Amino acid sequence: MPVRWREVGGRVLLTNDAGDYLWLDRAPFEALAAGTLKPGHPVWAELARSNMLHDPETEARVVERIRRRSGHLQVGPTLHIVVLTLRCNHACTYCHASRQPEKRAGFDMSLDTAARVLDVILASPAPDLTIEFQGGEPALNFPVLRWFVEEGRRRVAGGSRRLWFSLVSNLSTLTPAQIEWLVDQGVAVCTSIDGPAELHDRHRRIAGGDSHRRTRAAMARFDAAYRRRRLDPSLAYVNALVTVSRGSLAQPEAIVDEYVRMGQKVIHLRPLNPFGMGRKIWAREGYTAEEFLRFWTRALDHIIELNRQGVEMAEKMASLLLTRILTDDNPNYADLRSPCGAAIGQLAYNHDGRVYTCDEGRMVGAMGDDLFCIGDVHRHGYAELIAHPTVGSLCVSSCLECLPGCADCAYAPYCGVCPVYNYIEQGDLVARPATNDRCKMMLGMLDYLFQRLAEPGLPDLFRRWTEVRDRSSVFEPRRPRRPSPRAKARPAAAPPRRAKKGARRA
Repeated sequence: MPVRWREVGGRVLLTNDAGDYLWLDRAPFEALAAGTLKPGHPVWAELARSNMLHDPETEARVVERIRRRSGHLQVGPTLHIVVLTLRCNHACTYCHASRQPEKRAGFDMSLDTAARVLDVILASPAPDLTIEFQGGEPALNFPVLRWFVEEGRRRVAGGSRRLWFSLVSNLSTLTPAQIEWLVDQGVAVCTSIDGPAELHDRHRRIAGGDSHRRTRAAMARFDAAYRRRRLDPSLAYVNALVTVSRGSLAQPEAIVDEYVRMGQKVIHLRPLNPFGMGRKIWAREGYTAEEFLRFWTRALDHIIELNRQGVEMAEKMASLLLTRILTDDNPNYADLRSPCGAAIGQLAYNHDGRVYTCDEGRMVGAMGDDLFCIGDVHRHGYAELIAHPTVGSLCVSSCLECLPGCADCAYAPYCGVCPVYNYIEQGDLVARPATNDRCKMMLGMLDYLFQRLAEPGLPDLFRRWTEVRDRSSVFEPRRPRRPSPRAKARPAAAPPRRAKKGARRA
């Protein structure tokens, strides 16, 4: 069968299109490559078990597994990122979201635009849809957030489609009544904790200088609200992630330990990216791929040791990659797909109604380059947006099986590319892997994981990281325990203006 190979740590790693892998010593690999390896050789049976020797049954099995791993291609965009406002009460040192001051007018999504955005979202053919509210600080436009949730629930009521909501917020502006409402409506919540208070507050700046305290206090209020509803604490919690700045690089263990103290079970160590306003601050906060990998591998070493001591903790990117390596389940992470998830897996809606292939494309738009803008909800329906030429260009430029440097890479079955990143960093949608920092990071992370997978006991530990518990019971709307005095204080929603008939049919 077709195989790819890579030398890692003095041995040769073989992979196939279905994601099977096998380690070989140099001598049997050279015999295999030369065509002199024969049945009866000690590794022949291992090659057969790994689906790397051709016969009709193996071919049928591999084809079916590839079909399963690529099932997302038949679904349509499931993630819809809605930017409710560009206003924010923080001034993070690494902000790339083109934030505007909290009191500045003209940067909130209106109810009219929201209605048109919802029309486009519900025209997607995906059976499960997630609307993720972002900003700025999206909670500053809470009336429109509330309208989205209530109107979205009403529109799908009684049907077969499922609609989920997620809020990405610093949590600091949420009132107790708003927290109770979010919990009752089953809105998933994600926030940022960059590590211990001193590190977090140094980079996530707010008037008063106590961002860490405010965010942790809000997380505690969410926890209390979940407990009052007798929800399983292993399922009902606020997710958190880390944005790794230059100041983070020297303290991976301290950052992980902070998440352990918080009771978090997963930590997402997210590198800075060059999108949006990121270029302006990269010289101050940025770092090389090699520096990030040293940080990440130290963090993983520490997390693995904590696991061995009985502490439950996993790193998010490692979990996603291990899911691709150890299972045929597709975590549906946009950057680990071929083609990538831009437009065919997610769409991003700016506060003014402009639609982008992805949130990264929206951030490039904030830099003054609208290459990744595919339309406007005030003028275009779903069918027109998804047929935009840019969508096809991103699909072609992110199909790993066709890309130089990716097509023959041993990690192609597990990896993915980001054409928007390539465009910003290298001036082309197609990556030049040898000088592409994102490619270097992915290679380094996969090298590390495969080498650790060869250690006794690590495969079982890593397999636990791929187990995903069903949290849907937490994110179903439920009857409020008590009426909220502020619930009636929201402005009435204007009658939604409908999208074009052609879009509605699509």
